[in-house]
Amino acid sequence: MKRVPLVLAALMAQLGGAFVQVPGPCQARVELTQHDQMLTVAGHCRSTAPEPARYRYQLLLVRQSRAGRSQTSQGGEFTLLPNQDLVLSEVHVSRLAHDEYTAKLLIFNLTGQEVARDSADQTMIVH
Repeated sequence: MKRVPLVLAALMAQLGGAFVQVPGPCQARVELTQHDQMLTVAGHCRSTAPEPARYRYQLLLVRQSRAGRSQTSQGGEFTLLPNQDLVLSEVHVSRLAHDEYTAKLLIFNLTGQEVARDSADQTMIVH
């Protein structure tokens, strides 16, 4: 798991971010961006396979705040073409001071085997 300061996350989003380099048919990437009082978490998948393939994904976002813990999960199936970079899902949440966010993206083949993952943490700080 990587810890990404919000400024760095915003810079990575502007530069396109970096995919996690692991062997497998695809690469997963969690992208965090901020705009005004919103945090956007996007799950990306990029193919490294020479043939089209179908996968399942799960994007999980956990927010820990003074009021408690909340969790959002999105998922589904998708087809990935060779060399394709696909945005699988986006989650938009309000940013509150001192909240901690953890995002995790998991990619599975259709038999349920995990083939790629990425995660990012973010703590909101008052200036």
